[in-house]
Amino acid sequence: MSSVSLPAELVRRYRRLFSFYDRDGDGRHTLEGDFEPVAVRIARRWQGRPGRFPDLLGLLLDTYRHENARRDQNHDGTVDGEEFLASHGRVFAAFGADPQAAREFMARSAGGFFDVLDLDGDGDLNLDDLAAFATAYGHPTAGIAANLDRMLAALGLPPGRLPRQAFLKLVEQYWFDPSPEAPGRHLFDGIGLTTETV
Repeated sequence: MSSVSLPAELVRRYRRLFSFYDRDGDGRHTLEGDFEPVAVRIARRWQGRPGRFPDLLGLLLDTYRHENARRDQNHDGTVDGEEFLASHGRVFAAFGADPQAAREFMARSAGGFFDVLDLDGDGDLNLDDLAAFATAYGHPTAGIAANLDRMLAALGLPPGRLPRQAFLKLVEQYWFDPSPEAPGRHLFDGIGLTTETV
């Protein structure tokens, strides 16, 4: 694992995130088994609609390929749970060293993914957008609405729609804030993953 000492709560969240991304449930991340099907499903949502990404499928595949390669420490084409944790340890350390630069990076990367999910381009993710993301990874969606409203209430926002800035705040909290009060700690709740899964 990484030489960075991660708070236990963040390790728990990163393991949960690893399980979320492990679409085929084999305990490893691969482009073919986990991310290509997701990219295809997400890109398919945009068919017949104008979008700001002319080759969305290519963009998603390139992004997933890059991320998997960045995490793949032994270069075997797969990422196991320990490699995934180590990669997040490096990101956690980078955030601690320069939080502003990390926030600017998140605004581009997570913000770009927000734009990919925001089908109507109104600057808010609705329940259909969030459900499409969970479904692309093969997860049930029954708890998403209640979980979203819980996080929005904690941020003092009305229910049902997740604005871009709130999304970025929740992502930052999920990745970097180990406190039990951070609403972002619930970001991947409500999608059928239980603590027994991680």
